[in-house]
Amino acid sequence: MDVSASAAAMADVNCRCSRVVYVGNIGFHATEAELRDACELIGPVRSLRLAALDPATNKRKGYAFVEYADDETARSALRNLHGHLLRGRELRVGLAARPSSRRRGGGGGGDREPVGMEDAVHAASLVVSGRPLASVTRYLAARSRQEVREMVAALEATEQLKIPGLGTALEQAQRLLEMFAADEGEVARKKLKRASDEEHAKQSKVVGVQGFFTHRPLLLIYSR
Repeated sequence: MDVSASAAAMADVNCRCSRVVYVGNIGFHATEAELRDACELIGPVRSLRLAALDPATNKRKGYAFVEYADDETARSALRNLHGHLLRGRELRVGLAARPSSRRRGGGGGGDREPVGMEDAVHAASLVVSGRPLASVTRYLAARSRQEVREMVAALEATEQLKIPGLGTALEQAQRLLEMFAADEGEVARKKLKRASDEEHAKQSKVVGVQGFFTHRPLLLIYSR
């Protein structure tokens, strides 16, 4: 089986990044065994990575990444582990974000490029209304962002027809649009920060030049 066929076969199962949950607000004195026991109240834990000690305080940073066997169990952890008391502190649980290497900005022709199998699989793993079909995942992977938007608009217009599987396909496409919006929001935030940093650097230079000319007469007096 080639790589693309293998990816397509896995597309209707789950995506590893959706099986991993972030667990925060862990008490400094809570042990890894105690945390694992709490997480396994939801289901079997494949791996647990507790944050290393903070060298400045010699205390743990208070968060961990926990991988469950499948995305369904991970979603159960979001509902049932969030707020669980461990050593007197309420755990905060969220789905770990997909790796930033997959993210593409809104510019540079991003709207015309194919979504790609990785993001299509991730969107499939977030669907809760049914089991996504591998054929739908492959179709979305080959579509551009603009085509996905048009597809969602068309599906929303025909949703009342109650076609079997239509609701699941629509939700999968909607999850992709939410991922696009998050990516574009992150790009906009970075552009705004870069512009702010550049403006701050310009102002610093102006202040430096003004200071030089303000104090130059004194320098001339002392140099005589």
